[in-house]
Amino acid sequence: MSQIMEKIYALFRMNILIFVLLAATVIALFAYQNGLDDIEFLNLSDYPYVIAESDSVDGGTSAIALERTDSSIIVDYELREGYAYPYAGVKIFLGDGKVRGKDLSHYDSIFVWVKPRGEGTVRLYMRGYDSSFYRQDDETSLKFNEVEFFPLEETYPAVFVPQEFRVASWWVAQNEINVHKARVDLSNIPLIEIQTGTNAPLGYGTLEIRGLCFKGKKIAKVDLVTILVSVWFVTFLIILVIRFFDYSRERVANKRKQEELEKNLAALQIEKSEYEKSSKEDPLTGCLNRAGFSSILLREQENLSKNGCPVSFVMLDIDHFKEVNDTYGHSVGDEVLVNLTRLIRDKIRNTDALVRWGGEEFVILCGDTPIQNAQFLAEKLRVAIEGATLIKQQQVTCSFGIAEMIPGEDPKKLFERADKALYSAKEGGRNRVVSAMFKRR
Repeated sequence: MSQIMEKIYALFRMNILIFVLLAATVIALFAYQNGLDDIEFLNLSDYPYVIAESDSVDGGTSAIALERTDSSIIVDYELREGYAYPYAGVKIFLGDGKVRGKDLSHYDSIFVWVKPRGEGTVRLYMRGYDSSFYRQDDETSLKFNEVEFFPLEETYPAVFVPQEFRVASWWVAQNEINVHKARVDLSNIPLIEIQTGTNAPLGYGTLEIRGLCFKGKKIAKVDLVTILVSVWFVTFLIILVIRFFDYSRERVANKRKQEELEKNLAALQIEKSEYEKSSKEDPLTGCLNRAGFSSILLREQENLSKNGCPVSFVMLDIDHFKEVNDTYGHSVGDEVLVNLTRLIRDKIRNTDALVRWGGEEFVILCGDTPIQNAQFLAEKLRVAIEGATLIKQQQVTCSFGIAEMIPGEDPKKLFERADKALYSAKEGGRNRVVSAMFKRR
């Protein structure tokens, strides 16, 4: 009865922990959806760093005047002939207006309150600083992240997302910018410009600009998800630890029933032997798996310790195997594994053990074999694999790491040396053999 109560208590404890975590997740998502807003409003009526500008700075003849009211700024202009694309508008300086601006990349919505009294579109430039192509005191070298739109009463204010901006093609061509650098970047905006749009009609016009608003979240969605996933992971890790201790207590109690279970040992032993055979082989390739490898490793360790017979490890990894799976599918990847296994078995001795260590990685345990002979075997295998047609789609190669067991050495250290040698082979260009020599300290 007490054991039943303990199990009920343990289950109840786990459910409470999961319920609390689930409630915290729901609250966090609700708070993110309905709050945690980061809003910055730029009211131009009292913002001091605003100037009017027309095409006169580029040699044009257009005229412009700026007036402030209690709620906005009024830009009166006359577009005249004299410049290829007459324009008028305002410059809004952020930071120092040159290299130090504001990071607007984390905002997901940009609101613009602008009403033109006249025809045509309006251009919004988010001028970005990038040290790779900025020229000192040359304002034109600030990147032109732009969007052009028709201000309409039904869409007032105009709302944009960062993905709607593009880098002006004329600016890319003028500055000979590499295409990979010609991407929208709002991480450092020292200057914002609002201008009349393309092909604005000549004559008088007015722009009434109230301001801009940037809206986003105080924490990025991906960061929130990362935090929640981490909390869930830690919680389940705690649950696993608790379950481990519960299991340990149950194990102590189960030992008391050992005498009763002895009666069924004979029948279970037969089932166990059949299970062990299937559990020690990789179902795809027929190689040994890690479980089947353990007993052979123990045997070779004893042989080395008692008789001094050298034991070497050949660890190999299929080069670019993930690309094979991604390009041709996992069925072709399985074909590579099966054909590679068949090739290796034809080249090694019956006494050598071939193990599928995991994924595309294999280990060959060579008893009574010094490292020089193992290296010769690995090179022979490397050449044979390189010259074989494991799949018709492409050539397949392998990288090899070799290590020799030292008497009394922890097998983990041996595997580490072989794995480092394999890593060196892959770092050195793949399709090669690297041996790891044991260094005594």
